Parts: sequence; structure tokens; C-alpha cells
Amino acid sequence: MNADPNGNTTTVRPTSKLAMAAVIAAVALVVGYFALGMPGMDHGTGAPTAHDMSAMTPAVTELSELSVDQFEASLVDDNAFVVNVHVPYEGEIDGTDAFSAFDRISESTELPSDLAEPILLYCRTGRMSQIAGLSLIQMGYTNVAHLAGGMEAWAESGRSLVGGQ
Repeated sequence: MNADPNGNTTTVRPTSKLAMAAVIAAVALVVGYFALGMPGMDHGTGAPTAHDMSAMTPAVTELSELSVDQFEASLVDDNAFVVNVHVPYEGEIDGTDAFSAFDRISESTELPSDLAEPILLYCRTGRMSQIAGLSLIQMGYTNVAHLAGGMEAWAESGRSLVGGQ
């Protein structure tokens, strides 16, 4: 039994104390959840890297698809990092900087550390480079494009390939 300020006695039931404690605990959990940050969110603890997919970077959801002429111009004008992602090897475009299997590009140690550096991808027909490009975007790269039609379109336009069959 408890007395109120007027001297009246009141009975406090144990279940109401328990309910009150549960409500206070629930409110504390919700406040803590938002105060400390939701799981999986980056709160600016460091500079983003190529392999830090939680980094807060501008949202890029689309892979740029370049025609043969646009791809060739980007090779020269943008000083882009050029990657052949076709497997197995069937040749390359002159000026290629690296080779990486399309489905393992996220494991490449040759990728630029600057997530904004232009990256140009190509394969034989364009399908593998599209897959690789989407992977790079998921990794946080913001300036990724691939050659529409791949090396086949390049060769059909009269441009030459190095090596291959």
C-alpha cells in the first residue's frame, strides 16, 4: 500500500508495475534504435572505397550503354579505365587496361580506387559487360559505361581487334 499526497492509501498492483516497466523498456529500445543508427547504415565513419558497398554515394541505378563511336571517343577523351570482361579470351580492343571475368569483377584488384573514375567495359556481345557494369554500380562506382554490341559491333564497324581467333 502507498499513500498519495492527501494521505489516502492506494493499492498498486504488481501487474501494473510490470506493464509500466515493459512500456519503458520498449520506448528505450525504439529511441536507442534511431539514436544509434539503423543496422546496415553507414554514418560517415570513413572515406568510401571500391569495396565498401555501404558507403553513402550518389545513387546511380543505370548503366550507360555506349555506341561504338561513343565508346571510341571515351577511350580517347575521358582517359577512362578500360576493362575486357569477356571469358574466355577472344581478343581485345587496343587500349585495354585490364582483363577481368565479368562475374568476378568485384574481386578485381586492378579497379580504380576512385569511385568516380570513368570505367569502360566490353565483352564479345555486350551481355557480360552489362552484368559487370551493374556489379560495379552496386559497389559504388558512379561513372561506368559498356560497349553496346561488344567486340562484335566494334569489328562490324570496321575497327580492328587485337589477338583472338
